[in-house]
Amino acid sequence: MRVYSILALALSLVAARGAFGQEKPTIEKIVDLHLSHASGPVPVYYSSGFEARALKYQKAVIACQQWYNQQVRKHVDITLAVLNKEDWEKVTDVPYPMPANVGGWRSLPPAGLLVPARFEDYPNSADFADNAELLVQNIAFHELGHLYVHYNGMEIDDNLLAELYANIFMAAYVRAQRPDMIPFLQGPSPKLPPERYTSLEDVQYLGADVGFTNYGWFQFQIYRMGDLLLRDKPLRKLLAELKRTFNDPVQRPFKEVATKLEFVHPGIAKEMGDLWNRTTIPYATPKRCAEAGNSDKDSEVVVMNLSAKPVKIRSGNNTSVMVAPNSWYTLEGHSAILYMPILACASFLEMHPRLPTYRRNS
Repeated sequence: MRVYSILALALSLVAARGAFGQEKPTIEKIVDLHLSHASGPVPVYYSSGFEARALKYQKAVIACQQWYNQQVRKHVDITLAVLNKEDWEKVTDVPYPMPANVGGWRSLPPAGLLVPARFEDYPNSADFADNAELLVQNIAFHELGHLYVHYNGMEIDDNLLAELYANIFMAAYVRAQRPDMIPFLQGPSPKLPPERYTSLEDVQYLGADVGFTNYGWFQFQIYRMGDLLLRDKPLRKLLAELKRTFNDPVQRPFKEVATKLEFVHPGIAKEMGDLWNRTTIPYATPKRCAEAGNSDKDSEVVVMNLSAKPVKIRSGNNTSVMVAPNSWYTLEGHSAILYMPILACASFLEMHPRLPTYRRNS
């Protein structure tokens, strides 16, 4: 049996942990703020001083919603919220200005979108796009895509595939209705700095925990991948094919995901280039409990089970997790808890003393 584990320490205080695992906003919390609002097919609530921008975003989301409805023959009721930083932090701990779908998969309906009133307040916003308002609309189409993925029965735990599915919705709409956004489908802006994580395997394991800017860089790459997949297939046909291809919700190693995507679109590995390389997290040797150093930094441990049997692991709070064969599982917390003792204290490392690992220090 071979099992791999990966440890990655969060890059900085802006690491976008909110996209995966933090408390999602809800429509009820937003309504309780008693903000100004406008009715319509997509009601919108907005912070003081942002009526014009909120109405512009509302119009854009309504058009996208109607197009998605036609494509998948389903209607999803949506509420939009356009909030400043102060109001945002009253309804969610998703870091501002990370746009999010409202409610989360498990509590739908009601469904909604939360977008920042001023994305340009983010220090690196100009590196993502010259037009912050246009970018927020584009991201709203992506978040709306997540909601339609849910209602289309394609919800999946794999970070990479979940983002790909949402971006496929967005890319299809942009190609059909928003030619002004086509540059977003061509990859990251050259203004963005070189990134620490550059393999799609990294984002599959770590999701938004690669850091806000790095995660944005990945999103533009996944926009491009979604657009490639759509080039020879209409949206409905591609969604049906992906649903058949990835009908197992278990998180599979990137190599297996990549093989299946190549079957869906021959040549995609070549077109994505270095994004198809193996994880950029380097190897390290695990330590036993008594040897592990303490730290209050956030970290993730990804346990990859490449054996034919399930593996049971236990975290610092004695919660047991079963990792299915040929799959992986990410555990989050502080490195004082997760720095390999999560395996050693569960007597797992003692059973496999030569366990190879990856590790990255911030």
